[in-house]
Amino acid sequence: MTLCVGAMGLLAACGSVDEDKEPVGSSGAGGSDGLDARQACMNYCNAVNANGCENAESDCEDFCDEAMEEAGASCEDKAAVLFTCALPYASTCPRDVPPSCEEQVAALSTCMETHGCADGELCSGGGAAGGEMTCSCEATCLGKRHEMRCETPAGGTTTCVCLVDSVEVGTCEEPLPDLCGVKKGCCQEFFNLP
Repeated sequence: MTLCVGAMGLLAACGSVDEDKEPVGSSGAGGSDGLDARQACMNYCNAVNANGCENAESDCEDFCDEAMEEAGASCEDKAAVLFTCALPYASTCPRDVPPSCEEQVAALSTCMETHGCADGELCSGGGAAGGEMTCSCEATCLGKRHEMRCETPAGGTTTCVCLVDSVEVGTCEEPLPDLCGVKKGCCQEFFNLP
């Protein structure tokens, strides 16, 4: 399973469903039956692995930790419902969200757009020959575009510009240049993201 971006990424959806295969078990729709999101994720991941699917995840603990972080605390209940919906399809080795779970994907996507960062974070940058470093990250969080642009002169302190919807909301200094990210870098003091 590859962790793609957004709600579909929580199910590692990166391809197409074999429509001829039927799920083993109960109907895909329904609630999470009080199961917590992490356990629902573990159940799904372990079932995909047990079926020998080519998109199997080598470490379900890490996969589910990343999935829960991506969903965010405010949307874990929606993630639990989505994983529970998809669980009966694990035996078919789906590479896309099962059609009967599209409503759950939409609910999780809406929640993530409202309460957290949807579609993941895009980061770029690196070092130059003279020792200078640059880093920029951007993500849509709480319905707004958040950007962090950092520069580190050779041997100097990292300075970052923080933008929301292309408007500068502050600048800050990073002690280490490797902390670039809208949720983990020094711009978090201006962004205040969950």
